[in-house]
Amino acid sequence: MRFTIDGEPFEIDRHAAAARIREIVPEPVQTHWVDVDGVRFPIKQALEAAFGLRRSRFTSHTARSALGRLGFTTGTSAGVSSTRTIPGGAPTKVPLRSTRGQPTAPVSAEQAGVAFSALVTFLRSGPLTTGVSTLEYRLLGAGRDSAAAVTATAGLTEDLLQAALIVRRDVGRVSDVIHAAVISLALPVILEEGETVVNRPSLGPGNDPSRPYDLETDRRIAEFKVALWSGGDMMRRRTLTADLVHLALDESGRRPELWVAGDEPIRFLRTSAMTVDKLLSRSSQRLRDRYHERYGSGAIPMRSFTTDQAGHVCLRNLADVLPVVASALL
Repeated sequence: MRFTIDGEPFEIDRHAAAARIREIVPEPVQTHWVDVDGVRFPIKQALEAAFGLRRSRFTSHTARSALGRLGFTTGTSAGVSSTRTIPGGAPTKVPLRSTRGQPTAPVSAEQAGVAFSALVTFLRSGPLTTGVSTLEYRLLGAGRDSAAAVTATAGLTEDLLQAALIVRRDVGRVSDVIHAAVISLALPVILEEGETVVNRPSLGPGNDPSRPYDLETDRRIAEFKVALWSGGDMMRRRTLTADLVHLALDESGRRPELWVAGDEPIRFLRTSAMTVDKLLSRSSQRLRDRYHERYGSGAIPMRSFTTDQAGHVCLRNLADVLPVVASALL
């Protein structure tokens, strides 16, 4: 997503902004705040961290507008604490935020473990997408009393919500850990004799202009998509397409590789009739402009683009080189 603040252009997505904000310690909230993974940050401190822009160059209104466009919740009221019963345990006071916006100490590892167990049990009870769809239909025409009964029957209780909030707060960056671990562990396996890494790998979320790819060596460029597909994967399809186009556009002469977890992402690229234009509709304007400059029409089916325009990009399965990824796919 593109922004212009104090005359300077920026391009950043929600994931990258959240990752940068999470690396700082929240200052006390005076008036305006933004919620990032359950923690409230002063609005100007958060934008300063996300954009790398001195807070003296923008107003609180500008910060709220920019962070709101990125999908973050903002507000002006003070934070609150909540007392709930952790599933399987005694009632425990679990402050989600301090009254001045300061992050509070997390619950104990034991309580977090109980919360995680409750959340996993719920998620394994059936396909979440199907369950949510069923609940939507059952809520149609419901009133206050019947809505509460239908929701409780679906298992969406306050205890479950509390468990999910605890898990999100403690393991909210697990995707970042997985991304970094996958690339680091794959390197000793995939690097060829004499091949060397020539640019600092992008192990964290997002790529910056100096590191356009997750991995650059003297022989290859590579992007890694570690998400496990399980149905309802439209957002994953979009980001996968963006990475494939990004690699296909490279003119360095090095071998482009797109690494994914499992066969389903590769099957999508090779068989989908969806057009590249539609799949790139939420990608950066710069990437879309480069695509149209090189390939012209956006009405190319994904399967045709994969075979023809991006036929030189190697599609690789991480399960073939990392047994731990293969076991997660079972």
